[in-house]
Amino acid sequence: MLRVLVRKELLDNLLNLRFITLCVVSIVLIFSSIVVLTGLHNEDVRDYHNRLNTQDAFIDQYGHSNRISWMSSLFREPSRYRPLVLGIDRDAAQENFVNNPVPALLSKLDLVAIVSIIMSLVAIVLSHNSIAGEREDGLLKLMLSNPVSRSTIVLGKFIGGVITLAIPFSLGVLLGLAYISIDAEVQLQGTDFGVFGLLLVLSYIYMTAFYGLGLLFSARSRTSSAAVLKSLFAWVVLVLVLPNVSPFLAAQMYSIPSRAKIDRELNKIESDDRDEIFRKRVQQLFQTTFSDLTLIRSMTKPDLQKKLTDDAAFRERFALYQKANDDLVREVNREQRRIADAIRESFHNQSHRQEVFATVLASLSPLSNFVFAATDAADVGLDSDAEWESQASAYHRVFGDYVELRYREEKHKNPAFTSNDYLDLRARPRFQFQQMPLSARIERILVPAGILMVFNLLFFAGAFVSFLRYDVR
Repeated sequence: MLRVLVRKELLDNLLNLRFITLCVVSIVLIFSSIVVLTGLHNEDVRDYHNRLNTQDAFIDQYGHSNRISWMSSLFREPSRYRPLVLGIDRDAAQENFVNNPVPALLSKLDLVAIVSIIMSLVAIVLSHNSIAGEREDGLLKLMLSNPVSRSTIVLGKFIGGVITLAIPFSLGVLLGLAYISIDAEVQLQGTDFGVFGLLLVLSYIYMTAFYGLGLLFSARSRTSSAAVLKSLFAWVVLVLVLPNVSPFLAAQMYSIPSRAKIDRELNKIESDDRDEIFRKRVQQLFQTTFSDLTLIRSMTKPDLQKKLTDDAAFRERFALYQKANDDLVREVNREQRRIADAIRESFHNQSHRQEVFATVLASLSPLSNFVFAATDAADVGLDSDAEWESQASAYHRVFGDYVELRYREEKHKNPAFTSNDYLDLRARPRFQFQQMPLSARIERILVPAGILMVFNLLFFAGAFVSFLRYDVR
């Protein structure tokens, strides 16, 4: 009997003009979104390589240890899953080499946005009259006049409706994936298909939750018009209100300065203030310990090199000055870095508390849990962003050690070498972000995916219990 009811629900939906319209809209929207984002992804990949090449050429030609930190800023390679999931844009503040402002004004729809907004609405539209509508038409009394239980009826409607909802979505996604696979510029790997599978499963779970929500309000309404109003109100709260209010409430609870303000303050401390302190201390060094070397400040580099070659006593004295100067550079850098690191740590801790609080509040919505899970599965979410920061910090430490080693080597060869002189860094270590394996991604999304499953169970259980006591008259 369950199979008959599922088949009946499928046929009712598939032969309905409303379903056909929704099916066409869903397929066109999903496929066109993937096509557009694939083209944008290819442009971003080319732009990324252009940035790297320009940066490499600049460092190879003008690199020196005093300014290498800003010269070697890291760029994050565009995710291979960007045709499906946009996620966090790490280079949002960067100027694109092809500076076209139009795309920035027009919002882009990725698969996550389509599923979380459009497909959840489609689920509401398909499910709101599943029970209330059939009560109005008298079909429920007819069905219950046969030897079939209410639990079987509601289960059949749920299964049939979910399968109906999955048909247009699956067709659109499969067409989009086929387009991605034949695009010569998108290099897919074995792990990618596992990620695509994860995204599909998460999408099905999310859409099923909203189908259950529509079924719940249909089972608690006497008319389909009342059911759709209740369902849409719940959709607005769960999809639009809770996810958007959560960051605002978290910001009120944990107020922190803007990232731009912190960056300006850090730049002042580690650049402008550092240089000013260093200049004053060098001047004090000349006035106290090395007053006999004041003349070197007005000497040209060839003259200084000649005097170092001809005058052994001067060379020995200059070596002592250079050692004191290098110690001074390290001391000033250490002092300013300590101040900057304290600011960074304080900002990081405040940001983390705000982020955790906002995440907990947002988790009261199915949409937030779906977005958290989908973006982390595609390695462009909050946890992925933290992993990128961790790997970038580790690389900066390795790179800093390499620059220091190269500086000492050049200093040993040429005592007149300074931190503002050209430093050959062509053999420097390069940064390569190590993406998480599929097993780690699955483990990372277990919590939000589990909460989504809880929403499914709650909504379906509510619909099930409500229908058991539903008055079909």
